[in-house]
Amino acid sequence: MNVLQEVASRAVARELGRAIPVRQASSVAPDPACTIGVATVKIVTEEQVQAIAFGSLNAPPHIVVRLDPLGRDAADLLPFAKFTAQIRDRVLAQDEALRVWVPHEAALESIDVLGHRYATNTKAADELRDMGAFCRIIADEATFPGQQLVVNAAERLREHVVTGMAPIEEHHLGSLLAWLEAGRTDALAEARRRARVPASGVLPNTPDRPLDDRVEFLRKRAKHASSTVAAAARAEIEAILRDVVRAEWNLLVAARNAFWGLQLTAQGLEKLFSTSQARVRHALENGFYPTVSPERIAARLGEMEAGRAVAEHVDVEYDTTIRAQARRSGTVVAGRIVAIDHPRPKFKPCRIEVESAQAAVRVRRDEKVKIVGAKVSFIVREIEATPAGGTRLRLEVDAGVRAMHAFPVGTPIELIEEPYAFVAHKRFSLIRQRQPWIYFGTAAPTLVARPAPATSPLELVAARRRQP
Repeated sequence: MNVLQEVASRAVARELGRAIPVRQASSVAPDPACTIGVATVKIVTEEQVQAIAFGSLNAPPHIVVRLDPLGRDAADLLPFAKFTAQIRDRVLAQDEALRVWVPHEAALESIDVLGHRYATNTKAADELRDMGAFCRIIADEATFPGQQLVVNAAERLREHVVTGMAPIEEHHLGSLLAWLEAGRTDALAEARRRARVPASGVLPNTPDRPLDDRVEFLRKRAKHASSTVAAAARAEIEAILRDVVRAEWNLLVAARNAFWGLQLTAQGLEKLFSTSQARVRHALENGFYPTVSPERIAARLGEMEAGRAVAEHVDVEYDTTIRAQARRSGTVVAGRIVAIDHPRPKFKPCRIEVESAQAAVRVRRDEKVKIVGAKVSFIVREIEATPAGGTRLRLEVDAGVRAMHAFPVGTPIELIEEPYAFVAHKRFSLIRQRQPWIYFGTAAPTLVARPAPATSPLELVAARRRQP
């Protein structure tokens, strides 16, 4: 969507008082049976989690409150650690797919911090180290384009709808949800009212709700006051943190319901979903290993680029709104079959000519393209301009020749680029198994033994004379 379209859409949304979908297809596959949510509250000035809400999104959450998050004792995280262990065991034992919902980027960052802090911490309990590895796997998978494990609710909603607010205002999840609630009479006023309270996983600290200052004061009192006063301070801290993290959880649940309430189609995501789940399952079975060696970095970058290409291809092929935008840029070529050279039906060779009114097309010779909505792909052999100012493409069938009977002369078609047809996914699995030789091989090469070097000038001369 270009800037002009976005501005026009926001103006319409402001006039209607509700969010407007800008996509017709979802970039997220339907939730599997094993779907969980995680919401966090951290200290404003520290990357320390002080409350976590977690569990099934169809039930009340489990809540963990940390009265002293800056202390060395992390036993208060054990309930969350046991929960992650149960989820890991369920995924591996029952071969289930996993989905993790978070309300916003701040929650995902908190999960990542927990992973870095405990995954390799030799002084932490085994349960906490396992929890840290689980968190590292979640945060790492979230970096892959097109991944289907982690759903950042705020980000996904911004990707699929626009509101009558400025883009920066949409980063407040509560304000964004005000435009998606049915029966809302003044979404703008409600959104700005909600914006006064943070929705980023921190305690509010406004003049009418100075909760962050209050908790800081109570923590000092709990350390130095008498036992009765300290107990009251701890109880008040726990009540405040529970209320705030429960509000974060409620935002997450409301955002998930709003997203699925858009009633978007979910097509073509099978490959992305299976690839993402295979990466996660491999990591859960074998442990998390940071990508540091050159061959693993190369494979990771290739896998990320492949995921991006496949995700973009899915968007263009299955979302008519995005495909219309792609036609204007030349990424998609809309035309009509004007000639077919097919000596033996259902057998190769088969060549066709497609004529399009588009003057600019973003395909090149020898590239692979396919017909939108069909399993027929071609290799571009020639591209030339037509006298009417359009473009003529000469294509050779590469795959799906038996389906060409459904496309006689005169059939209108749309052509898009094949999504990374040259990506070797099996090589990525070898890299993940830590088998680098040579980059993608299965065994180290045999090294030929070299003779011992000469140790004196006379031996050097003798060795030189023996050389041909």
